[in-house]
Amino acid sequence: GRKLGYTFNHGNLHNVSLGQGQEVVAEQALDVAAKEGHWVILQNIHLVAKWLSSLEKRLEQLSQGSHRDFRVFLSAEPAPCPESHSIPQGILQNSIKITSEAPTGIHANLHKALDNFSQDTLEMCSQEKEFRSILFALCYFHAVVAERRKFGPQGWNRPYPFSTGDLTISVNVLYNYLQASSKVPYDDLRYLVGEIMYGGHITDDWDRRLCRTYLEEFIKPEMLEGELCLAPGFPLPGNMDYNGYHQYIDDALPPESPYLYGLHPNAEIGFLTQRSERLLRTVLELQPRDSSTGQGAGGTQEEMVQTLLEEMLEKLPDEFNMAELLARLEERTPYAVVALQECERMNALTAEMRRSLAELELGLK
Repeated sequence: GRKLGYTFNHGNLHNVSLGQGQEVVAEQALDVAAKEGHWVILQNIHLVAKWLSSLEKRLEQLSQGSHRDFRVFLSAEPAPCPESHSIPQGILQNSIKITSEAPTGIHANLHKALDNFSQDTLEMCSQEKEFRSILFALCYFHAVVAERRKFGPQGWNRPYPFSTGDLTISVNVLYNYLQASSKVPYDDLRYLVGEIMYGGHITDDWDRRLCRTYLEEFIKPEMLEGELCLAPGFPLPGNMDYNGYHQYIDDALPPESPYLYGLHPNAEIGFLTQRSERLLRTVLELQPRDSSTGQGAGGTQEEMVQTLLEEMLEKLPDEFNMAELLARLEERTPYAVVALQECERMNALTAEMRRSLAELELGLK
């Protein structure tokens, strides 16, 4: 396909990362894709809030007469607060919405860390026992440092963007070292992982010390002797296959608690308080904005709608009797024809109003 100055993965896919004046490129991609039946991926639309109203109108135009295979995918990060919501309602209402949330809890994080590998990964090293044991310990280490962020300053003094890339690179380093040497270089591994791979993100000295301490507990000679516990009640598993490790996590991992991170149970108080406040704040955001004080917001809103509904039904006139009007008509003058047409339209309008009001009343009940 013809390139238009954006990432062009293959002939039927246009991938545009928005920001830094990429709106024109995105519009070009939409025009081409709509004609040819291609797919368009517009990433990070939250970065171009002022352009989104134009995008809404453009998508509305392209919804008519475009190729039947034409599709548009939009991605955005969540807004930090309701005041920052910038995506137009028209786009949201006409879209199939999918949210992708990071796993929560050590159980989900450990499974996700292990998902980056496969049975082939476990079998690729000549020192199989050592490789599998250290790989599982690194997965647990990654799950702990990633999920520890939820405890706020009690977890890390600063939040760090640890990613699965840090884990996979660490496992590659582990493989290279074990292939090159018959002895396990524990000190070298701990230094590379704690000071470079993960430590490269860390800017606080105490956080760096904490990362180093985790690795000193998780990666040491005792791990090959079956004497190492990654957490209270969770021993490092022996030599298993890939599915066996997943099953071991489900069977042996204790329930979620700060003990799994090496923290005191009181560390969870702040996290749970923050989560409760966020939940209640979200519930309050869903309440009607024009409710009066002193009464339940939902009830007040419904009562007000019910009152307006009854008033409108009382004022709604009866439909015109078209047969009677036609019988009274002596001559079909232009004025009379227009009057009849308006009566028909008025009948259609009042019938729809009566139907929808009755439906609304059923909904309220």
